[in-house]
Amino acid sequence: MAQSAASSPPVEAVRRGVSRGVFVAVVVIVAIIAAAGGIFAGKALYGGSSSKTQYLVVGTNVPFPPFESYNSSTNSYYGLDINFSHYIATALGRTLVIDNYEDFTTLLVDVGHGVVDMAASAITESGSIGAARNATMTFSIPYYDANQAVLVKNGSSLHCPSTGCTVANLSSLKIGVQTGTSSQAWTSAYLTPANETGGGAVTAYATVDTEVTLLLAGTLDAVIIDYGPALSYASASSGQLVVAGEIFTNELYGFAVQHGDPEHILTVIDYVINQCVANGTYNAWLKYWFP
Repeated sequence: MAQSAASSPPVEAVRRGVSRGVFVAVVVIVAIIAAAGGIFAGKALYGGSSSKTQYLVVGTNVPFPPFESYNSSTNSYYGLDINFSHYIATALGRTLVIDNYEDFTTLLVDVGHGVVDMAASAITESGSIGAARNATMTFSIPYYDANQAVLVKNGSSLHCPSTGCTVANLSSLKIGVQTGTSSQAWTSAYLTPANETGGGAVTAYATVDTEVTLLLAGTLDAVIIDYGPALSYASASSGQLVVAGEIFTNELYGFAVQHGDPEHILTVIDYVINQCVANGTYNAWLKYWFP
């Protein structure tokens, strides 16, 4: 059984920092599925239930640095979630296979139905959005604490107070969010048509890179995204993007498995999280990805 989302993540996870503009893969992924159009073979490609095979099929949604990214030169995935996935596969005695989804919402649906063994994609398991997700999938213990952030072009007039960005700060802006995420959930709850002013509007996009491209082009005034990825995009933008401020949502990330955990892998996932924290591996990863 997944532990309550009210549990605290490891102390080391409650931190902030700017991730590297150029990432270096620290784990080697031995198999990669090439998929398109949001339709995925998942475990079926590897003989049905992965508990009867040698594979651990992990679904993710790149890019979302520093949690998951893809290096086309080395044909490999990397990031904090990929680090964990590699260790979990090793603990289960399976070969890790990364199945990248072009659509985050499809990933969440598929993991709930067991199309993949595990979803590792900075997935919020707490709050109202976590409660809704727990009805269709089952989560590990939390492994990271996160907030939202507002990403803007350098030179933007938006500057949020240290207490966080408010509806008043954002209501007149054209904002992008990723479909199916806690970013979209926050805007749906607080940036409603009733309190948007002066042409302000929120538009959802399937991928983060699409909304960031539109932000750079001037089509959007801001992108609301998790704080760690916001800093990553700003750091890698050669000064074109900055973080205007945080939105304090106090979210917890967890790894998701099929609803009810019929393959009984959550115990191993939770064990790996706890062991990585206890032996210092987790802290080393955080120092690497959040220097």
